[in-house]
Amino acid sequence: MGRVARVGDRITPHTWLAGVAVAFGAVQVLLVADFPLGWDEAIYASQNDPRRPALSFTAPRARGMPWLAAPLQALTGSSIALRVYLAALSSLALYAAYAVWLRVRPDGSVALAALVFGSLWTSVFYGPSLMPNVLIALAGVLATGTLLCAALGRAPAWLPWAGGAAVAAATLIRPGDAVPLLGALGLAVIAHPQWRRRVVRLLAPLVAGAAVGAVPWLVEAQLRYDGIWPRVRRALSTQGTDERFVPDYQLRAFDGPLLCRPCIREQQPIPPSGVVLWAAGLALVVLAVWVALRRTPAGGTREVTLLPAWTGAVLALPYLLLVGYAAPRFLLPAYALLALPVAQALRHLVNAVAGPWRAVVATGVAVALLAHGTVQVSILGSIMGGSQNGRDRWLRVAEVLERHEVRPPCVLLGRESAPVAYLAKCDAVVVKRYPGDEPFTLADLRGALARQSVAVVLRSGEERPAYTRGWRAVPSAELPKGWRVLVAPAPSSPSSP
Repeated sequence: MGRVARVGDRITPHTWLAGVAVAFGAVQVLLVADFPLGWDEAIYASQNDPRRPALSFTAPRARGMPWLAAPLQALTGSSIALRVYLAALSSLALYAAYAVWLRVRPDGSVALAALVFGSLWTSVFYGPSLMPNVLIALAGVLATGTLLCAALGRAPAWLPWAGGAAVAAATLIRPGDAVPLLGALGLAVIAHPQWRRRVVRLLAPLVAGAAVGAVPWLVEAQLRYDGIWPRVRRALSTQGTDERFVPDYQLRAFDGPLLCRPCIREQQPIPPSGVVLWAAGLALVVLAVWVALRRTPAGGTREVTLLPAWTGAVLALPYLLLVGYAAPRFLLPAYALLALPVAQALRHLVNAVAGPWRAVVATGVAVALLAHGTVQVSILGSIMGGSQNGRDRWLRVAEVLERHEVRPPCVLLGRESAPVAYLAKCDAVVVKRYPGDEPFTLADLRGALARQSVAVVLRSGEERPAYTRGWRAVPSAELPKGWRVLVAPAPSSPSSP
């Protein structure tokens, strides 16, 4: 990815980028490593954990994240070890993804872009999480960079296939997010007068990567859902909310909650921090595009700015216009690419002035970045504090279940039983699931009652299921506020673990 060298005592762009990547990993370990696993993480982590049953895996999910965690889960069920492993992986991915751009932009703006992206609270929080969004974001940066290098003739023969591997990984992890990425890059190649002549050569590695990455999802769709379209319909039905064109939801969720569903405007005000960051980011992207169009000569490298700006904008559109709920992590792929023109604009602001004013502008940029980082750390602390309370409740419910003799092998029922089941090392099921989503019927429940410990976990407002008649209610004083647990009579001859 270019030669790393020193010119006198000057630190090279590669060194700056490596420093940002190391700092990104270190901050994750220091701030997030001991944070308990979340709901989706528990489902992913359970799939290859020999100490636990694999929790229900529904249509929208893909196998990439469970496979990524499999080596650690085979060795240890420690969530801290898993987070350190993922922090190291995301740190390496950050370096690899942005290092490609040094081939077309060999200056400090690339490391600055990595810093802008890596300093977001969402990046720090989800980098060591068993969630797909940070890795999807960095795969998009890498794939876009390799395409640009190939189009501009600055790539060895193997580099486009590294981009194809990144797309394969993204598709394996989250197929739905690979579609707009490929669409944006494909349209960019077709629209470019010089690039369209090489459309097959430029796009073949990326399309091949997507095809390879999609194979496990497609095979599982055929085996469990009787075809691709039934699984797609099932996934869309699971994720749908009957709302569209609600971009303000993403802005309202900028500083939390982790999932704004339903996103009620009266209860979720627009945060000033989100307004400031979005406005500043948009202004800087517009400035970078303007500079590229007005000041880069024809035949130059204006695409270095235009391609990430275009691709980042396209990646944001599905979550701004088509998804009727919000989560801050959804926009990470867009942020990762838009950070490149943002960093180029900041560099332009500093270099556009000369003499003593340059130091003044540079100081202003540094202060703005420091303020940005301070706000992000503050939001991260607030998010982790609120989430910790919820995850502590899961642990408390799991401990109560153990005191009431609900121990492995065991089955928990209820819509919100999955994270509790992971901690209790039980299976989690829902009666009458949709076809393909690991169905569990009343007949299955009767079989489980004869062999295992069974309990149902309910939240306030949920009706007691009819099948729990005669089950023992755990005293509410033992449980977190808003939780109920009903324990089935012990089996006459329970199975041994």
